[in-house]
Amino acid sequence: MSEVINKEFGVNIWWTCPEFVMKGEQAQAIFEANGFEPEKDLPLPSRRKAISRAVYSFQDRRRASGRKVTEKAAESDSAVVYGILGRQSKAAEEVSYDQSTTVRLDKDSGRVEASGELAEEALQAIGRYTDAITDDDVRMFLRRIVRICYGVAKRPSGGIYFIPERFANIIESASEAIDALDVGARLYVERVMDGEQERQIVWEAVENDAEARLEATLQAVGRIEKRVGCMKSQQAKLHELDQLVDIYRNLLGQEAEYEALVERLQNASNQVADKLEALEEARDAKQAEKDATKSCTRPRIRYDVVGEAVKVLQETGPQYYDDLAAEFRKRGLELRATKTKTESQWLAAQLAKGAREGRLKSVSRGVYDAA
Repeated sequence: MSEVINKEFGVNIWWTCPEFVMKGEQAQAIFEANGFEPEKDLPLPSRRKAISRAVYSFQDRRRASGRKVTEKAAESDSAVVYGILGRQSKAAEEVSYDQSTTVRLDKDSGRVEASGELAEEALQAIGRYTDAITDDDVRMFLRRIVRICYGVAKRPSGGIYFIPERFANIIESASEAIDALDVGARLYVERVMDGEQERQIVWEAVENDAEARLEATLQAVGRIEKRVGCMKSQQAKLHELDQLVDIYRNLLGQEAEYEALVERLQNASNQVADKLEALEEARDAKQAEKDATKSCTRPRIRYDVVGEAVKVLQETGPQYYDDLAAEFRKRGLELRATKTKTESQWLAAQLAKGAREGRLKSVSRGVYDAA
C-alpha cells in the first residue's frame, strides 16, 4: 500500500511579543536587511507618540501598593498635558489618586517640561522612548503583514491566522526579522497540509472574517453623511475584501461555496457606489453654487441618460464609454462635467449605474451594450 503525501497549501501563524524598547534605527536596519521597507513597515514614532508612550509607561494598576495611573489632563491647540497620579489612602475604606507629576508638551516646538515627584524619571523615559521602537510597533507590523498576505483569523477573537502558501516567503522573512531583534518576540509558523478538513476549516475562517469586515464596513458607510473621502476609503476596503475572496476561491476551488458571499459583497459594493455618487453629486452641486464663473456651473440634464444610451447602443452595438460620449455630442445630447470628472467619465458613471440596474450590460471594462 503506497503512502499518500499531501502537499502544503498554507501556514498558520501566531506570535508572542513581550514588552520592550529598543533604538529605532537599529530595528529598522534589521528589517531592511530582511527585505522590508523601514519607513513604511516599521516607522519611528512621532514626537507626541513617543512622549505619550513614555508617560504611560509609569502606569501600574497591578500592585497592591504604589499604584499609578497616567491620564491626559488637558489639551489645547498649542499644548498637551499629561498627569501621573499616585494612589493615596484617605481612610480605612477610601482611596484617591493625586496628580504627583505633570508633563507638558508644546506642540509647535516639541519642547517638554516636567514637574513633580517623578519629573526627572519622566524626562529620562522620554529620552528612552524618543526615536525608539516598542512591542506595539512589532504587533502593528504583524497585523499589517497578515492583511498584506490576505490572512484570515481562524478564531473569532483572532490570535491564530491562516496565510496562503503563495505568501509564505513574506512570513518567513518577517519571522527572521523578528528573531534578529533579539527582544524575546517570536513569530510561530505551522505548516498546513492540503486536506478536505483543512480546506473546510479555512473556508469557514474566510466566511467569518469576510462577514465581520463586511458588517463593519456597512456600519461605517451608514454613518457617513457628507465626506466623500471617507466613503472612498470604505469602498477601498470592499475592494480589498473582493480580492481576498478571489484569492481563497482560487486556492480552495470547489471547497469554497462562495456564491452567497460574492453576492453580498456585490450588493454592498453597489450600495457604496450609489451613495458615493450621491455624495459627489451633492458636493459638486454645493461647489457649483459657490463658483461665480459659468465654467463651474453644471448643465441640468433633462433627459434619461441611460435610456438614450440604450437607444444609441441598439443602433451601433457595443461601444467604449468615451466613443459613446462622442456619439451623444453628435446627437446634441448634453453631458455633465464636474470638478472631479470629465464629461466622458461622468457618462461612464451613469452607464455603470445602468448596468447595475440591468438596463445595460458591461461587455468588458468600459465597454457597454444594450441589455
